[in-house]
Order: sequence, then structure tokens, then C-alpha cells
Amino acid sequence: MKYAIISDIHSNLEALQVVIADIKKENVDKVICCGDIVGYGPNPKECIELTSSMKNVEVIMGNHDAAIADKIDTSDFNENAKKAIEINRSMLTDGEIVYLSTLKYECREEGFLFVHGSPRDTVMEYLSTLTKLRENIAVMRERRCVVGHTHIPMIYSMDEEGKEEILDIEKENEFILKDGNKYIINAGSVGQPRDEDNRSCFIYLDTDKKIVKFRRLKYDIGNVQEKMKNAGLPEYLISRLSYGK
Repeated sequence: MKYAIISDIHSNLEALQVVIADIKKENVDKVICCGDIVGYGPNPKECIELTSSMKNVEVIMGNHDAAIADKIDTSDFNENAKKAIEINRSMLTDGEIVYLSTLKYECREEGFLFVHGSPRDTVMEYLSTLTKLRENIAVMRERRCVVGHTHIPMIYSMDEEGKEEILDIEKENEFILKDGNKYIINAGSVGQPRDEDNRSCFIYLDTDKKIVKFRRLKYDIGNVQEKMKNAGLPEYLISRLSYGK
């Protein structure tokens, strides 16, 4: 199977449109979204509509999706995130909020686990340290897991002897997964990258050839920022798009 794996769209319609246009050229069998269609950006309604209308798509719940659907407590969210959630919620119909509330917490197929946060906490845990990566890879039933949430693309690998490696995706964009290894793969973010590269990030995954390919695409950041400003979204969220932070 050939998949396109997208994550953390965050109401960024311009970025999502560019990504979907690229996916359509690749003739993938299925699209999996690892959560957070909404939050931060100015077009939650349009991003829900566009994501859910893709052919053969599976959408997983992210923490911002859960927050807007009132399925989690937002007390630990920072003030900018809380403000964006309030604004995003005000733009959505009751039906769209119900849609977010019904999203799955995980997807398992072709020997892969797909979640938003981590294998042990599918919605909220950030895999941002080696300790967390080690703890999670130890409890995985599958040998391969794809996540989002941190907005930072990454491949963490551990072989059968426990030797670990974080693969250098800055130098390469295509990797072959070894049969004996376990992997945690972060698909990055479509709508708010945080690895100091402001281009949209997602991955193509070929489970037959065991290939993961990271894809980066430019989009009209200025137009998104203007809409964010008009919607009253926090300045920090607007400016960070320019720098990929």
C-alpha cells in the first residue's frame, strides 16, 4: 500500500490545498491524517471539509480537535492555544464539532500504528525526548508507529540489540525501513512546522517497498497570516509561521 500521511493541519487552508494537490499526483491508496485538523489557524471549517472529503481517508483525533469538541481539559494549554481554540470553535457548526468528537484515537494497518501523540497516550503525549521515545518504543505492539503532535519531522530507530538512532532527515528525505528494527516516525506538520523550515511537511509511506519519504512544499504564508490577523488570532501564532518555529 502507498499512503500519504499528513498531520497538524491547524486550520491552515493554503498549506492543506498545496499538500492535497501534491498527493493527487502521487496516486496513493490511502490518506491518513494523524490529527489536529483545527486550532491555531483561520480556516477550521474549510480544513475539516477538505480533509474529510478526500478519497479513502482516515482521520485520527488530535489534542486540538479534542479540545474544540470538549473531550479534554484545556487548562494545560498555553494562552495563545486557548484563544485560537475559542476562535476556531466560534467558526464551526454544531455538526462540524460533532464530527471532531467522533474521530478515532488510533489506526492500525499494514503493521503500522498511527496516532497523534504517542503509543501510550494517543492524544496528549509529546515525543520530544529520547527518554519518552525509548519508553514508548518498548510498549509498542507494532514495530512501526507514525505520530504527529510535536510538529517536528523525525525517524527514531531501535534495532534488535537495542541500538538506537535518530535518522538525519535534514540530509536525506527518503529512508528504507529495516525488517528487524522498530521505528517511531513523526510526519511533521502541514500547517505549522516547528523545525525552522516554514514549508509544509508530510510523508509518503510505501509499506510494500518499506520506504518513507518526507515531502516539503511552499505555500502562501502571507495570505494565511493576513486572514489570521483579520480573525483576531494572537500575533505570536501569526509571526511564527514565517520562521517555522
